[in-house]
Amino acid sequence: MSRGRSAITPMIVTLALVLAACTTGQTPGGSAPAGQTPGGSGPAASGGYQGTIDWWQLGYAPGGETAAAKLVDAAVAAYEAKNPGVDIVVTGIPFDDQGLARLDTALAAGNGPDIFRIASDRLPGYGAQGVLSPIDAYLTEEDKADILPNLLEGVEYEGRHLAWPQWVPPIGFYLNNAIFEDAGVAIPDADWTVEDFQQLAQDLTTDGVYGFATYMGPASVNELTLLYNQGATVLNEDNTEYTLNSPEGVKGLQVLVDLFEAGAMPPDITTIALADVEQGFIDGRFAMMTGGSGSITNLKGNEIEFTVLPPPIGDAGETVTVGGMGTYAVPQKDDPARMAAAHRLGRYLTSAEVAEDVEGWYLAPGTRKSIKVSETTPEMAPFEEMLASVRFMPLIEDWAEVDSFIHPEIQLAVSGEKSAQEALDAIGEQVTPLLGE
Repeated sequence: MSRGRSAITPMIVTLALVLAACTTGQTPGGSAPAGQTPGGSGPAASGGYQGTIDWWQLGYAPGGETAAAKLVDAAVAAYEAKNPGVDIVVTGIPFDDQGLARLDTALAAGNGPDIFRIASDRLPGYGAQGVLSPIDAYLTEEDKADILPNLLEGVEYEGRHLAWPQWVPPIGFYLNNAIFEDAGVAIPDADWTVEDFQQLAQDLTTDGVYGFATYMGPASVNELTLLYNQGATVLNEDNTEYTLNSPEGVKGLQVLVDLFEAGAMPPDITTIALADVEQGFIDGRFAMMTGGSGSITNLKGNEIEFTVLPPPIGDAGETVTVGGMGTYAVPQKDDPARMAAAHRLGRYLTSAEVAEDVEGWYLAPGTRKSIKVSETTPEMAPFEEMLASVRFMPLIEDWAEVDSFIHPEIQLAVSGEKSAQEALDAIGEQVTPLLGE
């Protein structure tokens, strides 16, 4: 099993960036290849590159048939206007296992796109294969000052930063204002504690209303907020040891167990679908839920008055949340000028500049200090404030397999079929052999 660094060390959100020498056509020390200019707009920024850039976008439908496609088309038009002679060709691939398999096959064969959008948890697999061109040689001093350090670390694998970080939807806690008001319960401040949360969940549980709901299914990090805010992590800092069964992890999982036993969560909470958690919140059946910033649009469309808070503070002693990251990655290619042009496009697609050119481009908080999504969507402000407190799941090649072991055991603990310690120990029995490979 190939091991990368943990994306965040517990309780610490700063790091020393390690910029390693990059591969073919790149030079160390943050410099672009000869003849290339790392920053700025226009042809000089891409070393005068004239030609095609192939962009593969998951879920893209040509011709502006969807809202997401319209954003992509607008970004292409804006970029090409600033870079005469650059022709961006966008190819849509299905946002499913079949689409990802097509992408993986093309990358392995060396005939894939020049740039593509991907979730950060898939980067270690590509890093282990050596199919990506790290961004280190193209990062300017302005980039490094602008990108939040813990979020830049979220794309680091074995000392190299494998993709341009675009946005992060941290997990927050949504509170249904109407339910709080009807119950005569005050909405807490952002410095609320786990004890406050537990009491609120029970106080707000009445006939037809459950105090809290969270998704516990595959690829979820939602329920893990209540373990991480106690100071737990899935693996240790260098990803060599399973640690979720620590006293901190057991205490966090016990919070969920106790709420379920108290009837403050719905009886089907261990199997409820992600979309049904949000629908229950909209219908007024759940007073509080976990969710990323993507829920804002749906809640506003249903005219739901809500408040977003960071996860309650536990034994970690500070705000801790978890999240994933959207990124743009550039595959290794034999043409260094074309590869540099793709990196230039990657910087643009993850910058404040594209937000000025394309209204609504950022659907989640951006990874740069210069990006303020809350200026157009005020409800994003709490999520932007959480960015410095985000912890990512371990950046390891076999994360998908590790993740598949976690949620079934958590479900067994919540439903009372195992103790919290037994469930977390059982995860370790399955994960530990992988760490020795």
